[in-house]
Amino acid sequence: MTTGEGATAREIRIRPVRETSQNDVEALLTWLTREPIVQEKLAGGEVRVQQRPTADGHGTPMGLGMEIVLIVVQGVAAAVIVELMDQAKSAVREWRANRRSVGEQDPPDFDVTSDRDER
Repeated sequence: MTTGEGATAREIRIRPVRETSQNDVEALLTWLTREPIVQEKLAGGEVRVQQRPTADGHGTPMGLGMEIVLIVVQGVAAAVIVELMDQAKSAVREWRANRRSVGEQDPPDFDVTSDRDER
């Protein structure tokens, strides 16, 4: 993936497993951006966050709603990317556990992958 300046960037994608409401995606995004490592990398300009419609392998919207994308700028160490992936996976687990604790029996699930996983 590339950014507008033509530099190569890495993407960490957080996609709903099944059709998921926009409110759930936004709630998970809020949870994720409150994680200290994510806050630090956002403040330092090493990561940007986007929401975009989910798409199938051909780029066609699948009707699953929106996905969250962490765009890691060029030059960020591989160890940081691994740390961000781990934090994103942890944030999904914690967010789901929190939803269960307030009474939701089956909160939506999300897959966390990187653009390298999809090649």
